[in-house]
Amino acid sequence: MSASATTMGLAARIRACDPPRDAKAVARARAAIITAFGRTLSGAPSAITTALLATSGVAAAGGSALVFGTERRTSAIDAALVNATAAVAGSDASADAAHAAFVVSLFGLCEERGKTGQEFVDALIAGAEISRSLPSAGRLEAALLGSIAAAARLLGLSAAKIAAALLMAGVAKAGTLADGQGGAEALLVGQGLRNALLAALLAEAMDEASCKQMIEGDQRAAGEALPGAEAHDLLALKSSPGADLWDQFDQHVGAILPRDDVAPLFERLETIEKVKDLATVSRLLQGRGHRAAPKKVVFAPRGTHEPEETNWVP
Repeated sequence: MSASATTMGLAARIRACDPPRDAKAVARARAAIITAFGRTLSGAPSAITTALLATSGVAAAGGSALVFGTERRTSAIDAALVNATAAVAGSDASADAAHAAFVVSLFGLCEERGKTGQEFVDALIAGAEISRSLPSAGRLEAALLGSIAAAARLLGLSAAKIAAALLMAGVAKAGTLADGQGGAEALLVGQGLRNALLAALLAEAMDEASCKQMIEGDQRAAGEALPGAEAHDLLALKSSPGADLWDQFDQHVGAILPRDDVAPLFERLETIEKVKDLATVSRLLQGRGHRAAPKKVVFAPRGTHEPEETNWVP
């Protein structure tokens, strides 16, 4: 984060952030959601994502947050881990992979807390605005900062609790993210965004005094932003050259979702800010991998079939 902001100063800025949600801002957020969701579904079958789901203790069933491309529902923090990892794995080495991970990592929290599509969009816009306004050291740090800001809005955290969350998530100490989107980079982003969400939930559960004790003595001297620091726009997700949103989305998810679900999901995401119950979206995000496959009909070799016994008398 910018060296010009102390932890408490940044927390106060996040708390006060209320960017305009005009038609242009909503359209940008909607396009980012469609692109990020498509990439996540595309990365759901990747080796690192399937390994996470096969690991004991990770994304245990029983929560309300969907793991994209499956029928498994788990806690919001574990959904953030798996979905953010899948988003990076499905980003085809795009430099904005962490941006896609930021977008999908917040969806499970909205599901868990019963938020609407408009609240989801508003949180993303606020997180992106904070991250873009403070030049950061790297894409992962920007994604973590945006995630804390968005979660703080959804949870209604005070400035002290936001500052505690920033410290617990290690936003200022985030490492450098490589341009490649292999298993290691995907897991690094997934773990980071899981920790950001966990930090926000821990801060919510703590009392104000405990949060203030945590940040006491951790104030940093104000300074100027490093020359040449780049501000990352977390809602800027690049499309493939010459491809519109539908073509890109269809290409990403066509092999994961049943064909009959692709267009309805896209249409729902195009108006996500009007969705009152996000469960109607997550049901369309469930993959075919865990759906019961139709039983295969096996015919006996010709001449080996014996007629069934019957009591019928002509």
